[in-house]
Parts: sequence; C-alpha cells; structure tokens
Amino acid sequence: MRKYILSVFLLVFCSVLTLKAQTSYYNSIDGTKGGETLKNVLYNLIRNMSTVSYGSGENNTWGAFYTTDAIMSGGMRQVADMYSDVVRYFGSKGEVVSGMNIEHSVPKSWWGGTKNNAYEDLHHLNPSDETANSRKSNYPMAELGSVSWTNGITSVGKAVIAGTSQNAFEPADEYKGDFARTYMYMFTCYQNLTWQYTWMNYENSSYPTLKPWAVELLMKWHRQDPVSQKEIARNNAVYVIQGNRNPYVDYPRLADFVWGDSINNTFYLYGGVEDGTGNQTGSSSGSGSGGGDISDGGDEGGNTPLYAANFTLVTNASSLSVGDTIIIASGSVALSTNQKSNNRGEAAIEIASNNVEIAYISSDVQKIVLEQGATSGTFAFNVGDGYLYAASSSKNLLRTQTAIDANASWLITIGGDALADIAAQGDNERNLLRYNTSASLFSCYKSGQALVNIYAKSRVVDSSVDNIEYNSNKVVDVYNIAGVCVRRQVTLGEATEGLPKGLYIVDRKKYYVK
Repeated sequence: MRKYILSVFLLVFCSVLTLKAQTSYYNSIDGTKGGETLKNVLYNLIRNMSTVSYGSGENNTWGAFYTTDAIMSGGMRQVADMYSDVVRYFGSKGEVVSGMNIEHSVPKSWWGGTKNNAYEDLHHLNPSDETANSRKSNYPMAELGSVSWTNGITSVGKAVIAGTSQNAFEPADEYKGDFARTYMYMFTCYQNLTWQYTWMNYENSSYPTLKPWAVELLMKWHRQDPVSQKEIARNNAVYVIQGNRNPYVDYPRLADFVWGDSINNTFYLYGGVEDGTGNQTGSSSGSGSGGGDISDGGDEGGNTPLYAANFTLVTNASSLSVGDTIIIASGSVALSTNQKSNNRGEAAIEIASNNVEIAYISSDVQKIVLEQGATSGTFAFNVGDGYLYAASSSKNLLRTQTAIDANASWLITIGGDALADIAAQGDNERNLLRYNTSASLFSCYKSGQALVNIYAKSRVVDSSVDNIEYNSNKVVDVYNIAGVCVRRQVTLGEATEGLPKGLYIVDRKKYYVK
C-alpha cells in the first residue's frame, strides 16, 4: 500500500503556497543556536493560528478534511485514512463520513480534554476508522512486543516502555514518519500545557518535553519514513486554513537540532552548520518546495527536485559502478520510497525535452546507491534502510532486507533502446524487476510486464572548482553522491585531486566531484 497522493490541482496550488511561505514564515528561526532555544523560537512561531471549530459542517473540521485529506479517485474524493485500509468517500463538504471519527493523534485526554487550540488543531486531527480509533484508545505510540488486535494498518498490544509493559499503539510503517513529525509538532506547539498522561512526555517541561525513550522512537521513525508529497500537500492545505505550519515537515533536519545530534549547533535555513569558530559553513540556496527543507530541497535525503537535472538516462550498463546513485523508472513514474503492500509503489518524475534527463523528481522517488553484489558482475541496491531483493518464487514480491545475498544481487542488462532488464541472481523464478502498469507498482516477475529505464546521477566537476574562495579555515560540509549531508567535515587543499566523489557546498556554490 502506497502513501496517498492528493489531487494534481491541490499539489500545484500547495507548491505555490510553500514558496510564498519560505520567504518569510521561518525567518525568526534562522541562525538560532541550541536545542532548547530553537524549540522555544519554534513554539512562539507556530502557536499563532486560527483554528476551525471541531465537528461537522462546511466551515468546521469535516469541512477542512474535505480539502486536507482527500484523494481524487475516478472523479470522487476518497478519504485518506492513516488508521485503516477501508475505502470510504466524502459526501458533501462538511458531512461526516459514515464509520469514521475525528481522531486526535495526540489523545485529548493527555492534556485533560480542554477545548483549546490543541483540541481543534488540524495538524494532528485526522479522519479515522472508528473501530481502529476505539481500539487504540489513548495509548502511547511504541513498537509492540505482542499484538492483541490489528487491522493491518493500526495495531494494538503490549510494549515495554521505560522497563514496564504497557498497552500501546503502533501505526503501519508507511505512516510512522507522519505520526512522528506530528508528535514533534504537538510537543513543540503545546509545550506550555500541563500534561495529565505522561507516558511519552513530562508533566511540565518546555524542553525537552518528550522523554528520552520517546525522542529515540520518534527520531527513528522520522528517519525511516521520510517526508512524503502527501505530507507536504497536507501541511500546505492546513496552512491555508489555520495559518501555521508543521516545521518538521518543511525542515526535516530541525528534529536533529531540537532533539538529536545537532542540539549544540546553530540552525540555518539554508543548510549550513556553524563550524565552531563562528563561521557558517556548508550553506546552499535554491527554490525547492518542501519535503527536504523548503528553502532548497534540503540536505536530509536527496529525494527532492533540487538535483533532478543531474540524473541522466543510462544506455550502457558498463557505465555503472559501485557508489553510483540511480533511479529506476518507467515513463513518467519511478520506483518509490514507499512500500505498496509487498512491493514498491510509484512516484512522479518528469523527463526533459531531450528525453535523457530528469527535469522533475517528486519527494518520494527512491534514490538507490549501488553496492557490490554477492555474485560477480552484479549490484546490490541500497535504499538506505536495507537492500531491495526478490522475495519469493511463488509470488511477485519486492522487499528489503539488511544483508546482501544472491536474491539482493541484481544483474543489469541494457538494450539498444535503453530499456533495462534487471534480474536478481537467487533461485526464485520471479526475479525480474519490472513495472506493472495495471497495478501501478514495481515488483518481481518471471516474464512480461514493462522493462524499466535507469537514470544515474551525473558526477561532474564545476569548471571553477580550482578557484574556490575558501573560508578562513578551509572547512566545508561533505555531501555524499545522493546529495545527503553526512555530517562530517574535511579540510580542502588547493587542488581537487584526492577528494571523495560527491557534492561540495562552499559559499552557497555547488561543486560536483567525480
């Protein structure tokens, strides 16, 4: 099951709004140093909102859901439900959908149920299957040790929390990042509340508000399930209605600066990091539209349009090598970061007029780093949290695992038409990675289905790289070939020889090294 994709008109409208928001909304947080200080600045920014009344009605919560949580399907508005896979449709705007509730993702009982902004805040209100809503009760989120009830999307059971067995709720993998970023928002925006239930948080604490085990869980889910186009569009739609944003969707790396490994660093909107001497290094600029960092597509996982033009069509498999980053595509869609049941869903790309270069990449396109396969002449496809592999001889399954073996070793053959035949080298007969146009997914087959194209990230050296005006200590952030900041620094010499391949950012200029 893939993450929901909202209607085209909403995405286009929201992209414009995001670009407008980036010019002014976050100005107050730029250059803020320290996790506690940054969280307080964020609190003062995002708590300013105009909520709509809770309940049914065109101008109330259900009327908002009609815009924020609709999937256009055959001309109808399907409800985006993160709690079940039951298909339901909106009726008239503001009408309650049968079998559904308004769910507070952070239960209202946790703060005593007071009908304040938190009670009405759309950033954490969702249309929910009423059975799932009832079953999850007001339990904390956790990774379950045992399951007592599940509908395949929402699971309830027991988890060990701070050494004690507790009732808990666990969402599906495809929504864990969504919930994590929502909780980060809520415990920032409402850090001033006195909390009556304190499984995940302290009773009174403006910082860190969340308990250590909860921070660890939310950061884990935040990293494992990156921001999707669905989240970006919803964040923008809520911004139109109530005038505030979820900053952890717009700037995913904020989580590290508030709770993670960068709490002692200075946060810059353009991705820079203070180098310890008062100098800002590694900053960049651009005009992306969210999901990585709204200012430039971000440095948190290269799944953004920023570097799209650097992916070109591969016509000869011998040109690929270990360390390359590729995108697997078919026409105007590409293999997605999102699991669709036991296979991979699709995500949008746009091919430039020359038909050999990607002009646009949506935020949930999967970028794959090639590693050496277990058998000679093959590659392993590293997708960040594991390796793609052909999972079954009797079913069409494409999954991820943590080890490289024959089933996760892919032989790539590319014909004269640039169509790639990608075959896993294990014993499974359903071992050909293809695109199923009918099911809109990438999976493994023994024959048939559509062959794919491979686009690889270009690695070129800017002609001006030998004339960089280094900052005083000649230190820059290093980005890997996928455009992801690996959070380490090197001192550059006067020549380019010996530099690891990747993207270097110096004084807002980008330099690519082969």
